[in-house]
Amino acid sequence: MYDSLCAAPGIKDELAAAILKHCKANPDRTAYVVPRSEILEMPERSPARSNEKFVVIALPEIPAGEIDHAAQQICVAVRTRPDGTDTECVVLAGGAVALSGQTIQAAGADMNGQLLIAWMFADSLEFTEYTILATHIEDLQAAQQVAQSSACSTLREAAAPAHSNEQVIEVFEHIVVAVEPS
Repeated sequence: MYDSLCAAPGIKDELAAAILKHCKANPDRTAYVVPRSEILEMPERSPARSNEKFVVIALPEIPAGEIDHAAQQICVAVRTRPDGTDTECVVLAGGAVALSGQTIQAAGADMNGQLLIAWMFADSLEFTEYTILATHIEDLQAAQQVAQSSACSTLREAAAPAHSNEQVIEVFEHIVVAVEPS
């Protein structure tokens, strides 16, 4: 577990501690959009890669084996937030995690075609790289329009399976972590 200030390899100690502190203090799941320089403690291989951002999804109470974090399939869906509003999401990890489209934009994945996820599990840190295709962006834009329309609940009810027992971890909020140059 990440309860100590000593983080798993690949995440700087201060960042890991701050994320975990925030997780414990906030009941809603939050994604953290973090510059590559703060996630991977290794020199950049090329100047282009130094602009990359990771999305950290902290799941400190869930062991890595419970979620198929390496599954590459990306689905787009409209999900309902706890306040009743709808939002567009990408669904990752074999359908286990829904991540808001706003987080995808904040990470720049809609522009560079790469979604880099750092999964902070109870027992390990895992990295997954997803390819964001033009069709995913088009689907996110369509989902955003549906989410903003009043017809969303009717469409969702018509498309939803009659008996779904699947539990999806919903990550609707995000924080962009800014780092001052040293």
